[in-house]
Amino acid sequence: MIKNNNLKVVHLTTVHPKNDNRIFYKECITLKENGFDVSLVVAGEQDKTINGVNIIGFKKHNSRIRRIFKTSFFDLLKVCKKLDADIYHFHDPEVIFAGLYLKLIGKKVIYDIHENNPAAIMSKPYIKSLFYKKVISKIFNIVELIASRFFDGLVTARPDISKRFKHKQLITLRNFPILPDLSKLKQLDIEKEKPIVIFVGGMTKLRGINELLDAFEDLDDYELWLLGPVTEDELNKRITNGCKNVVYKGRVEAYDVFSYIDKADIGIITFLEAPNHIETLATKPFEYMACGKPMIMSNFKYWKDTFEDSSYYVDPSDVEDIKDTIIKLMENKEDRRKMAEQNLYLSKNEYNWEKESKKLLALYKKIIK
Repeated sequence: MIKNNNLKVVHLTTVHPKNDNRIFYKECITLKENGFDVSLVVAGEQDKTINGVNIIGFKKHNSRIRRIFKTSFFDLLKVCKKLDADIYHFHDPEVIFAGLYLKLIGKKVIYDIHENNPAAIMSKPYIKSLFYKKVISKIFNIVELIASRFFDGLVTARPDISKRFKHKQLITLRNFPILPDLSKLKQLDIEKEKPIVIFVGGMTKLRGINELLDAFEDLDDYELWLLGPVTEDELNKRITNGCKNVVYKGRVEAYDVFSYIDKADIGIITFLEAPNHIETLATKPFEYMACGKPMIMSNFKYWKDTFEDSSYYVDPSDVEDIKDTIIKLMENKEDRRKMAEQNLYLSKNEYNWEKESKKLLALYKKIIK
């Protein structure tokens, strides 16, 4: 517990939902449990209080241009002015200019960087021209690096993001899971007929979902469960129209995700190669590990170096490789047992939010001083 704080902390997002796992369940709840008065300002939500955290909603514009300029600056600052917090902690790159304004009027401001944003721009499907992607990426890189110097603290989700910045108050706050009590998980009313491979997370073409669907066309002995939002119309049509040996479970609350993972046999994450993927520290492998599951992952060097024997690795663009590896791991009971034991051990002793959250509290303590 940080003594004598009673400080008003406001987290800001114009992109994420109110129940975002990292923002709400991990960061906001951790701060609330350690004595802070915490509010979460979310575009497009209604006012309410959840687990002691005040959710403050305001209008969200559908137009991307209006969202960037009106929602993320003028409308957001109106809410911030009413709240008059001691510390503002924002989570979206489009809120940078609002963050600079808050700093200009004397507030403490923390910038939470979830992605390698210049690299992510190179993968945006709505920017059609490669030339424009490169130009926007380079401009934003300069803006972000300069703006970040003025904030009181920087929080990044991955080591590769941290390397981009030089700041005396920077922490790498990895997105490790809040460990579930596996003996008290919600029991799902689902009859398991086949061994299950599970994918959890937002679904896009770039995250290799089409290749997974293609692989399961011929895997009649197994079933693929998909949990999470589908953010692209074409992919959404393919999934909702029904795919062979695939069950789409839809979006599931963070606290229920582990019940589905626990019922599955293998966790899978086969992102395609992209600038923002090859060194990303994706959240889902750690959730699979928290349930003691063997895994199949893309064969990126960074992932292989990080997870080592905790997973089998595949070429995410090779459907035959994905099929063969699923069969190989399913049939190798000893490898699955070893992976399960190792992954559960690593999760309990290293890859968990309880241990990681201490960095967040230490950063707030320094900023308060």
